[in-house]
Amino acid sequence: MQKRNPSEGSPPRRRGRRDGRPERSGEERLSRFLAYVLRHHPEEAGIDLDEHGATDLDALVETLRGQPGFADITREQIEALVASESASQRFEIRENRIRARYGHSLAQPIQYEPAEPPEFLFHGTTPQDAETILVEGLNPGERQRVHLSIDMPASREVGRRRSREPVILQIDTASARKGGVQFYRGGPTVWLSDTIPPECITRAE
Repeated sequence: MQKRNPSEGSPPRRRGRRDGRPERSGEERLSRFLAYVLRHHPEEAGIDLDEHGATDLDALVETLRGQPGFADITREQIEALVASESASQRFEIRENRIRARYGHSLAQPIQYEPAEPPEFLFHGTTPQDAETILVEGLNPGERQRVHLSIDMPASREVGRRRSREPVILQIDTASARKGGVQFYRGGPTVWLSDTIPPECITRAE
């Protein structure tokens, strides 16, 4: 079996587009690489993540330089990407360490500090999955934690990645917390949580 190339992101795609769409920009390829190794497969890039999912930024730069298409990458380019509006939601750099804020599917558990969420959070999903969630609750699936949006527009944008007409579900966070559910701040518009029981979930639209 051919080993996946982490420089292509997750899931990896063949280089040389045959579908008529333009090639990915350097920034997009870099963002996909970071997501791939920091969220899913650090071992394929030969890096180690700590309990918060962070790794040494300079070590990551050296790793990148050994990947196809990234031979001339610099620390400044990664810092500029992470500071950009498009990527600051997904990654952060603190004290020379870089991490993905959320989206992990690693076997290694990523630690977050519990935080007090807004009164309501939202989850955009397909009509089919919405029916299941309303009966069985909302669980992380392949990720380590449930991903929620801070408002309906943000959840609608997430839901449209999987459905043209997503269903927006509303989470009563106070009720969930009374049942022992912990919430964690993932990013400016993203919250994470443990599994949420169905009695804390209603259809928003």
